[in-house]
Amino acid sequence: MRIQRLLAGVLTSSLLVGFLAFTATDADAQRRGRRGRGGQQAAPRDPATPTSDQIAPALVGIEWGWSKQQLLQFYVNKLNEEFQPRINKARDAMTEDRLRHERDQRIRRMRESYIEFSGQTTGYDSGFLRDEFTHGNQESMLRVRGEDGDDYFFFMRGRLWKWYHAFDAAVFQGASFADFQTAIGGRFGVEGRERTGELAPGEAERTWMEWQDDTTRARVVDNTRFYGFFGLVFEDKSVLADMENLRTNRRRRGRGSHSLVDAVTSGDEPENPDANSDIVDRITGNIRRRDNAPAE
Repeated sequence: MRIQRLLAGVLTSSLLVGFLAFTATDADAQRRGRRGRGGQQAAPRDPATPTSDQIAPALVGIEWGWSKQQLLQFYVNKLNEEFQPRINKARDAMTEDRLRHERDQRIRRMRESYIEFSGQTTGYDSGFLRDEFTHGNQESMLRVRGEDGDDYFFFMRGRLWKWYHAFDAAVFQGASFADFQTAIGGRFGVEGRERTGELAPGEAERTWMEWQDDTTRARVVDNTRFYGFFGLVFEDKSVLADMENLRTNRRRRGRGSHSLVDAVTSGDEPENPDANSDIVDRITGNIRRRDNAPAE
């Protein structure tokens, strides 16, 4: 019962607050569903994957096809809405300045998080996001800190197509992946479909649970083996359907293991310790590893 109450509480946080406001956003969600990405025809539904009308509200106003600037402006507006009432109520100029500085720092961190996957090795190549992008195919990513985890927004040729929410490790501590799947299925109103295969052409085979609507595939991710957290991913189906054409460069793969994880778990001292001083942050993207997470 404790786990179920925890899951229910978490899933009403900022990420999935749209679930509880479906009535208010239903008309807009339906318009987005008919329109699809950038005004294009929505990708066909997979008849074997359950459909949920709760996916569109879960996107809380974010739309596929947005540019980096549109997404940044969306979050700048949210931060202004969050901080302005607090600034207005500040009792002195020092408090006002502190709040403005905090807001501006969060905006700056968002802007500076943007990265283009143009071939240069990044800390994400060996972390939990390694199969979510490729190099040399005009892909990029923006990271935003959320209330209960980190949000990673992926762009294809400058247009938003994927949102990966990595819950903080502590949020679901003690819950199993089955508990997490059940909770998400409850919010989507239907049990998900378990699938095994490639999420996109050229990726490693894996197992996941998925849902869909006209424009979006939603799937849950179990990263507890090493990283100790669960994830929820939303993807533009029209991009998924055209992935073979969009990703013309072959995926860059290692030797089947995590080089950075190996460095952490091997116990060997690196030749240049300073070069790997931020190794854990580079692996996890600041997702804290659970103390009781099983070893890789």
